[in-house]
Amino acid sequence: MKILLATDGSDNADAALDFLLQFPFPEHCAITLLNVIDGHLFVDPDAVELDRKQHDALRYSGETLREEVNQYLDSQAERVTRDGWAVTTMVRTGSVSEEILMAAEELQVDLVVVGAHGLSESRYFLLGGVATTVLEYAPCSVLIVKETTAETLPVAGDWRVLLAYDNSEPASKALTLCSSLPFSEQDEVIVVSVITQVTAFRQDIRQLMNPISQQKKIAARAALDSAVVTLKGSVSNVTSRMLKGSNSAHEIIKASTASGCNLIMLGNKGKKALQRLLLGSMTGNVARHAPCSVWVIRD
Repeated sequence: MKILLATDGSDNADAALDFLLQFPFPEHCAITLLNVIDGHLFVDPDAVELDRKQHDALRYSGETLREEVNQYLDSQAERVTRDGWAVTTMVRTGSVSEEILMAAEELQVDLVVVGAHGLSESRYFLLGGVATTVLEYAPCSVLIVKETTAETLPVAGDWRVLLAYDNSEPASKALTLCSSLPFSEQDEVIVVSVITQVTAFRQDIRQLMNPISQQKKIAARAALDSAVVTLKGSVSNVTSRMLKGSNSAHEIIKASTASGCNLIMLGNKGKKALQRLLLGSMTGNVARHAPCSVWVIRD
């Protein structure tokens, strides 16, 4: 698995690296540590309105910042190497979200990882910042790491993952990925399926809908049981839950909170540009409001 971690030296970005080093990823993963120097920090070095002294100051500032960034990335790379990962570093300059997306495409990575409150001045990072753009337009899967500390970060045996499953193709890809991860015997995977309910006030409409609802429940239970069987081939501790509600994202978030999950995994159904604009309906809402980290799986 090829992973791109976008980091800016913030506490949350460092927490994202901690998450990667603790989570049971497959063996032989390779990680690229990327820092993007925001192009808006410096004016155009060729601007004619600057005198020579100002040009020199601007150039010196840029060189100093880049040197500091390289030193930071080297120190982070040492941590990753000590943990047995193959690691490279990369520094780019420009729009933060655009550079992350271009690097992901150029490197053909399988996963982009960003911290929930790094890479942006706003605390509402997921509501319009870099993470939203990366989540919507990345050519690969995206892992949003929510705030953690050394005390709260899970270790082997403490991972509790909620996998949202609805028997769709994206959900099946998430299931395949989850079943490939080297969880320990103590780690737990909770598979949930949400039956969306529509309130019908007229009795005749309710009577017409009941057989359809029952059939949906039967199909969902069968799919859920099949997913459990798939997971038990590689994960010892697997449970399943059938959820009901009018809002799938709300039910998934509520279940993850009640279960104390560290991570939510779910497939992304939107690939085309228009579908990505509609991401907020379910996947985006989970990523924004979940109390834990969220891994959105694409092809």
